[in-house]
Amino acid sequence: MNSEKPLLQAADEAEPTAGTAATPVFLFVLLLLLTYWGMYYLDQHSGGFQALAYEPYSGLDELRALEPKPTSGFDPRYGKAVYERTCGVCHQPTGLGAAGQFPPLASSEWVNEPDPARLIRIALDGAQGPITVNGQEWNLIMSVNGKQLGLSDQDLAAVLSYVRQAWGNKAPPVTAEQVKAIRPQTEGRSVQWTATELLAVPVKK
Repeated sequence: MNSEKPLLQAADEAEPTAGTAATPVFLFVLLLLLTYWGMYYLDQHSGGFQALAYEPYSGLDELRALEPKPTSGFDPRYGKAVYERTCGVCHQPTGLGAAGQFPPLASSEWVNEPDPARLIRIALDGAQGPITVNGQEWNLIMSVNGKQLGLSDQDLAAVLSYVRQAWGNKAPPVTAEQVKAIRPQTEGRSVQWTATELLAVPVKK
């Protein structure tokens, strides 16, 4: 009898251990489910984590699409959107560029020429080599251009119009017709423009 008592006591003491071990597992699973639900809820109701967009909008693109459009002329919001996804990474949202890498667009003589013929060519094919911008020498390598990105005449007109009227620039907007007229003249070109080539392009004063 005495030999059985310790065994019974050991069994009684061992039973609560199994229940105790199961509790943390349940809490861990519950925590995972709550975390998943929280992330899902935020994803569905946060407007893409953009401060200007909130439920029921999924992001800024959807919100901007619902904004009233100008009744005439170019839409600067559309031009800005194209700029942000194509040019802004290098030339910066401020248009000031990056020292030693990308020249500024703000106050640039290339941007502010009354005739956008040269600027359209840069946007279509890119530019390379030595170039002077705002009195400073740059060794430019613009490897990404409108043709590579598949930008339409309307896209290029919008982004160039935005650039020509942002950050204090005062040049006239660019039309899709102007881009369309120049695009065939650059057809088949596979290299970027140099400053010498661009300066040889006749422009209206």
